[in-house]
Amino acid sequence: MPRRATLTYSSEDAPQLGGDELHVYYCRYSGKHALTTECDLLSAPRRRADHSRVLDLEAYTSKLYMTEGGSKLIRRANGNVEKQHRLLVGKLPVAYSAEGNNRYLYILDGALTSYAKDEQLRQDGGAPVPPCITLLEAGVTQVSLEIDDRTDRPSLIKISADYVRIGITQAISHSDANEEILEFMRAMLGVRLGQLTLWQLSGEAASQDRHSKLPQQP
Repeated sequence: MPRRATLTYSSEDAPQLGGDELHVYYCRYSGKHALTTECDLLSAPRRRADHSRVLDLEAYTSKLYMTEGGSKLIRRANGNVEKQHRLLVGKLPVAYSAEGNNRYLYILDGALTSYAKDEQLRQDGGAPVPPCITLLEAGVTQVSLEIDDRTDRPSLIKISADYVRIGITQAISHSDANEEILEFMRAMLGVRLGQLTLWQLSGEAASQDRHSKLPQQP
């Protein structure tokens, strides 16, 4: 029977959440990772006052990649004044919470986009690079892989915020497994086999964590 082996995560503070039900969102303007949540924001209710999407932080497990942006007073059309605590990605406001209520996070209309779902970004070639692919020093690109072994054929299964998931035909413990992984990545990326390296992390995670290091392409 096929089994899945998780080999690495690229960030030590990656959200420890369930797999296929996660939704990853990025700042629409900067492309930076902003939010990972179990909530599909496309189906989340809108706030009548400003059409922001309402994220219930008690109902959905969420990981925020935002910084505090201070408070701002907003005067509504009915004359009421609301104090908002802004959250930023870089210098851009993308969300806020209302004073006295930390349960609900209001995502500003049009502020975030889904890496996996935003068709226009893909068409324009401007899709943000997921956090599992990071640029290191000396022009080396690091890719965090999750491996499904004993599949029918080598294949690219999924790209998420935390890993690039591929399938290989060998058992992960087989002596030829690493060679198959490297050969598949070489064919997929169009690079020379000598440009690719699999390596283990040191420390407690070394027995289960590996990375694929890929030279940055011009």
